[in-house]
Amino acid sequence: MKPGDLVRDAVRGVRLHRVRSLLTAAGFAAGTAAALALFAITGGARAEILHRLAALGIDLVSVRPVGEPSPGSPPPLTYGDAEALHEAFRFVRAVAPVRTVQSNVLLPSERVTVRVVGTTADYFSLRRFAFERGRAFSADEVRRGDAVCVLGAEAARRLVTAADAYGSLVKIGGNWYRVIGVLTREALGAGEAEGEDANAGREVYVPITNTFRSDSFPRQALQEAWLSIDDRFDPETAAPLVESALERRHQGKQHFEVTTAARLLSGHRAARGLLNQLLGFVAVAAFALGGVGMMSVSWQNVRSRTREIAIRRAVGARQGEVLAQFVLEGLVLAAAGAAAGIVIGVAGASVASWIGGWPWTLSPLGVASTVVMALAVGLASALYPASYAAGLDPVAALRFER
Repeated sequence: MKPGDLVRDAVRGVRLHRVRSLLTAAGFAAGTAAALALFAITGGARAEILHRLAALGIDLVSVRPVGEPSPGSPPPLTYGDAEALHEAFRFVRAVAPVRTVQSNVLLPSERVTVRVVGTTADYFSLRRFAFERGRAFSADEVRRGDAVCVLGAEAARRLVTAADAYGSLVKIGGNWYRVIGVLTREALGAGEAEGEDANAGREVYVPITNTFRSDSFPRQALQEAWLSIDDRFDPETAAPLVESALERRHQGKQHFEVTTAARLLSGHRAARGLLNQLLGFVAVAAFALGGVGMMSVSWQNVRSRTREIAIRRAVGARQGEVLAQFVLEGLVLAAAGAAAGIVIGVAGASVASWIGGWPWTLSPLGVASTVVMALAVGLASALYPASYAAGLDPVAALRFER
């Protein structure tokens, strides 16, 4: 028998039992869709993590206070701490202290509350911020406390009525500031690095000296400090040294956390890992159910077509041809289910990405691996019933009564 004839017989056998074939193909479609979603979301999560690491900078160490200090106690992290760390360690190339305050911006028709970030000139280069227009403020402007500011893209759209915010004046907290720079919309904010809702595009950046009282710079509290570590020194090694130095400055009281840029994304990895495990379990379970359904359909086909098999054997059909026909029926069902699953999986990953804000990416290798998995399960499920059919005794099978 020619291969084309075997394929036609397999398709005919599938069409003769449409309900069972449809249910079996549905199981393979569910398994394929779940597996594709696993590959898509895993690939997207991996790409997102690499993107965020590149944006944060793998050479950065972050210092943040933890908890609220007791009344009358000094702040857990101060401007003096940041300066001391820069002076104490040669591997610290630059330090960017950050102090955030809530302030009001007076607009012609309303008063808007904004998050004002006071920092230094190094902050923008350390955080890899990109400018749509203008520049960051300079070290001299920070030292003098000049009335200049940098706006995020969303802040520029909301706070400045002119089409081009660059060079405009913005009244923040009763003082006028000149806009010397506007960030791009792709700029990654500090809050985004931790999965918060804060966005660099909505913030206003001013020289940190404008947020301090001039008589107490070193004792002023900071929300965080970013340290750039020399390329020849491992940030994971630098972090405990920075922590020990801060503990000595605060008499052994640890009210801060020191972490690297890679550790900031551990929460993202944990969440993605849990989701991947869940999707993997769903995919395996769906393929297992599809395999059980496939074996059930194949076995029922063999039992219901015993006389047909016996007649074919009696007129000269070889065992290999009977085996190939039933195996091909299983592969046809698996292939049909896999094709439907690809469509469902891609659509599902797109919807999940849109609803949950997750990135997704699907490689040809992921699609090919899923299809191969579906065909392998289909082959394994159909092989035993097909072997039983091929081994039937024609004489005994002709006497078989259903």
